[in-house]
Amino acid sequence: MKSAFKKGRMIPRVKGKKRVIKTATKRLSRLYEVKKLLKEAKKIDIDPSEGKLFAYVYETGNSELQSIAKEANQMFHQSNYLDFTVFKSAMFFEKEVIKFAKKIFNADDGAVGTFTFGGTESIMIAVKSARDKFFNDGKTGKPEILVPYTIHPAFLKSADYLGLGVKKIPVGRDGKVVVDELRKNITERTALVAVSAPNWPFGVVDPVEDVAKITRDYGIPLHVDACLGGFVLPFFERLGINVPKFDFRVDGVTSISADVHKYGYAPKGASVVLFKNRELKKFSIYVDVSSPGYVLVNQTVLSSRPIGPLASAFAVIKYLDEDGYVKLTRNIVLARDRIAEGMQELGFYSLFPLESNILCLSSENINLLDFVVNMKKLGWHIHLQREIKDLGFPWSIHLAVSPVHLNKVKNFISDAKKALRMKSEFSDIDLERDIQKVVSGIISGKLDASVLPLLVNYFPQDLAVDMIKDTVISWFNE
Repeated sequence: MKSAFKKGRMIPRVKGKKRVIKTATKRLSRLYEVKKLLKEAKKIDIDPSEGKLFAYVYETGNSELQSIAKEANQMFHQSNYLDFTVFKSAMFFEKEVIKFAKKIFNADDGAVGTFTFGGTESIMIAVKSARDKFFNDGKTGKPEILVPYTIHPAFLKSADYLGLGVKKIPVGRDGKVVVDELRKNITERTALVAVSAPNWPFGVVDPVEDVAKITRDYGIPLHVDACLGGFVLPFFERLGINVPKFDFRVDGVTSISADVHKYGYAPKGASVVLFKNRELKKFSIYVDVSSPGYVLVNQTVLSSRPIGPLASAFAVIKYLDEDGYVKLTRNIVLARDRIAEGMQELGFYSLFPLESNILCLSSENINLLDFVVNMKKLGWHIHLQREIKDLGFPWSIHLAVSPVHLNKVKNFISDAKKALRMKSEFSDIDLERDIQKVVSGIISGKLDASVLPLLVNYFPQDLAVDMIKDTVISWFNE
């Protein structure tokens, strides 16, 4: 290629230079288009920092915390957790996160843990541990899990994936598992008993100490699902608030799951599961030495995954430390109590005594479907929970309160008043007769997943499940 010498450097001929400029322009244009699409997609989502979410994201409102979490995630987003002998930062971060969790859950030196990408994964490997222990102990038949009616669906999903049966135990009017009923349902095939601290629907803590007495007698593992409350209930105690014992201080608790990406305030993809001893964790690990490729060692369900979320969890825990968590928990308690008081003045009441960061509210005179839909129009996202006639629980709304809500209480109560005055397109619906209108609203996107419980109440369960699957496929593919 012919070249010319200009100002001490070689440059291509004009024709080649045009080609370079054209390529660079095309690349910049593509980069601009990608960024534009990303910004447009971002506009579709609600901004968690606005404090109008009561689930999914647990916002502190602390910009410094967000900054250090993002920086940690970015620094390690390409490091692969698959081989922690190559990316040794994984071992450092995980040991530090687990050490903090062991401290707040009062675990002794023999306890061990695993970092996972979410509560479902933490629960799944706890279930795997119990299943493999069941067979290792020489037991036969299809192993079963005993759980309260209010247990998180992750246990049912884990049982479905791992081939276990599930027995649901009723809860009392206090929202907690009925201990006598649990005892009656234990058999030789019971591989695991699981309870909640607190449960998601009602925000109350199951009687872990009473359940542990039973599981100790039978030699059955007891898992405490503290995915929701694990990083907040210990700090309720630091504030002098009475919390039923649920952690390793209870003799008989063999494992605990807790989400760092909930009230640990880390970005999504951060949870832990702690085991009382090394033997229980060994049952949770998968190892393959038969492959001609490499030895596969998985402590979790996922194999390849970025270290970024773990690094973020470490950074957030180190940034906050116990004092920081106590301050944020104080904000939760203040916000929770003020919202409860304000909603009571509007005609709502709490179904249960306030034991955690969850508000479960109902009303005898307010159409809760209308209220949820109208609040969404005003930008607030809250969950509608279906009635449970067999247990005597009415329709309710669910609020998982976060620190950011302390500065949003007045706005929330003000908009709640507006929502009660607004007319909804569903206000005159006879649900028994016009449930199809609700179904159409969900499919069209006018109603979001917060009102899906309606389908469960007005259709046979298998039909409701099938309709939901079809709807999801439509959302993602049409």
